[in-house]
Amino acid sequence: EDSDRIWHYARNCYYHCGQKPGFCESWCGPGNACCRYLASADPPECHTVRFWPVTHIHTCVKPHMVAPVAPTPTPPPPPEDASSDPAMPPSPIPIPSPSSPSGSSVGGAPAPAPLIFRNPKLFRPSDAPVMHFYAYRVQSDENYAPENANMGNLAGILWYMHNEIVWHPSLQRSGTYFSTSKTRLEKFRVMVRATQPLYDRGMNFAVVNAFDSTKCTGPYHCNNFPEYGYAVGCETWNKHSGSAFPHGQWVNQNKYPGAIWYSLPGPCPSRGLDEKTKECVQSEPGGSCVMGGIPTGTGDCTYTYEKVGEISISELEGITDEEHFKAMGGQEYDKRKDKGVLTSFWDNKYSEDACRTRLEKAEALFKNKYPNLEELADPDCDFNKWKFEAGLRSRR
Repeated sequence: EDSDRIWHYARNCYYHCGQKPGFCESWCGPGNACCRYLASADPPECHTVRFWPVTHIHTCVKPHMVAPVAPTPTPPPPPEDASSDPAMPPSPIPIPSPSSPSGSSVGGAPAPAPLIFRNPKLFRPSDAPVMHFYAYRVQSDENYAPENANMGNLAGILWYMHNEIVWHPSLQRSGTYFSTSKTRLEKFRVMVRATQPLYDRGMNFAVVNAFDSTKCTGPYHCNNFPEYGYAVGCETWNKHSGSAFPHGQWVNQNKYPGAIWYSLPGPCPSRGLDEKTKECVQSEPGGSCVMGGIPTGTGDCTYTYEKVGEISISELEGITDEEHFKAMGGQEYDKRKDKGVLTSFWDNKYSEDACRTRLEKAEALFKNKYPNLEELADPDCDFNKWKFEAGLRSRR
């Protein structure tokens, strides 16, 4: 049925949809949109897509949210010669305009409304500096945006893998809240700017919010967004540090030097993957800047990102034949014995020297594969739970 399929599959939809990414039911089909993979400037519905026919152009896709009510579109015309589709030229990325609490047009672009923000400073650009750094995530073979998700610097991601993923037998590489096997480490260049309420309290980072199937599950019942906006969160595990939250149980256990976790709040974090609606996305737009460019620090424009590379987990571990490794009884890491079988990469989880060696190997793999990437230092994770909670209490 037309309602269950994507029209003009794997074709360039950009011009047919009026050069406007987002819902385009007239050309892509009922409930479908015209989006491009990892185009952070595309509207929020594009950030909920989990399957991409192609990744190099704007193409018709099926968002994981309910489309706005619209007249039933007419069926697509007979397919034309694909070669007649114009190639999508690069488009300039303007700096986004401040958000508006009323949802009226600002700077020529409609702002999502009504927003959930209760602090009026979230509707204005902030004075906070823009931070440039790399963030990583562990990913399956699926392609989707790194929003409503947790990321980290390279040391933080290795700790996450060691703690959650690689101890499962037979290269399952699953985790607490997912069963899809992880296969690779992705690297993103991100720009981040704190909101004014956050910066006024002396922080450039908010709390790390946890996400399960794109739904925020805590801490603070995720009620930090109305006060601080959709700010990027960070967490470390330094003893007596205000940033050792909400996973303080790992203080003194994480031996990866300088490990940091990040969270990037995305659209409609109050609902799960298949529960998001247009109304929810309008009132809870997330922090990815819809028009791209440099983050302004308004409550709904705190970060942008660009994927710049990836390596496979097996490549990192030195496993060249996964099927042979499994057939011979190999195991990446046995947490009861603190070592692997037929591989020693993850041995000695609580050894600072071993963790540093693993980190250096991962850094070298990325460096050798992408030698022209500029060097960017990790930012200082200045989140402080006591300052942060004081701001939440003051608004009660």
